[in-house]
Amino acid sequence: MLVLRYKTAAFEMTFALPEIEKAGCQSFTACGRVVTRDKSLRKFFSQKQPLIAAVKHGRFRRFVRLCFNEGGHLHFDIATPAFFRGPWKPKLTRTWTQIQVSLSPFVGQKIDLRGVGVFLLPLDRLPESSLLRTLSVESKTPRASMKLTGGTLSVTGAPIQRITWSLESEGKRVEVRLRSTVEVTVSGTYLVELFELLKESLQIFVLSDEKNSDQP
Repeated sequence: MLVLRYKTAAFEMTFALPEIEKAGCQSFTACGRVVTRDKSLRKFFSQKQPLIAAVKHGRFRRFVRLCFNEGGHLHFDIATPAFFRGPWKPKLTRTWTQIQVSLSPFVGQKIDLRGVGVFLLPLDRLPESSLLRTLSVESKTPRASMKLTGGTLSVTGAPIQRITWSLESEGKRVEVRLRSTVEVTVSGTYLVELFELLKESLQIFVLSDEKNSDQP
């Protein structure tokens, strides 16, 4: 967990960024509608320009983006350089400190938050009996063969609601997108907490061995 602080004369803001790289995640999004009657926050949603900064921590570098959209929509992205194909990278418009300043007035506000994590994993990291590897088994006939190379799974009764996956790099890697919707209160750790929910769901639904999933 990366914790960065910004001090002013009146208060200290602390926002923690999840270390998405360590989980094999290339992109993480936390967005949703702010549930508030605070009229002083309305001015932020008139901003049209996204706020983009680069954050470096140790050997890891990531891009962060904060957007305000009409209707009280608060949108936050974290992405690794590998998420962007080719030489193109986002144009920086702010520093991370400035983004924290813009985000800080929303601390304590409730938000109907949707979290999306994009994970790129070696296929051999998934157990042979895991759900996704079971679904991608190749079927052959004397003249043809068929193999499911991607799909979408709907989930009920769990913290996540959707799993989308596709085989990449000639079947050597699998891209997994997890989506969750929860109500949270914006705090200095709300991004980390949402990402931990996605990471735990990845372990349960993607990386677990189905044969042993019911064992204590």
